Amino acid sequence: MVEEIYKKFERKRAETLKQPEFKEKEITKERERDLLVESVSEYLEKAPAPSPAQQKAVAAATQQIKAQPKERQVQLLTGLAFEKGVSHAIEVAKRLDNPYILDEFHDALVDELYNKLIESGRLKAI
Repeated sequence: MVEEIYKKFERKRAETLKQPEFKEKEITKERERDLLVESVSEYLEKAPAPSPAQQKAVAAATQQIKAQPKERQVQLLTGLAFEKGVSHAIEVAKRLDNPYILDEFHDALVDELYNKLIESGRLKAI
């Protein structure tokens, strides 16, 4: 699931590099980050709803995370995205019924994905 976001990002990056204004230039760190934000946003909009079997796991995770302080909720959601999948974590975040947490989770997920792209060598640290 995270891999789908990486692939979407890489396609967007390749398309950007084909544009005339980017010929023979590197994309700025800020532009790469924007492309990653777009990729995550598009994935989140199309994230499949959990199957009936996953509903129990989502409900349990929601209750556990809801009991935590707000800052910790975002950390737990980010970890959940890499452990159980982005769509699972998004469903939990939605069920927390807190737009602020959902937005913060989105930002934290982008940051974490960006760092992993750098660590894996898919992006250069600038």
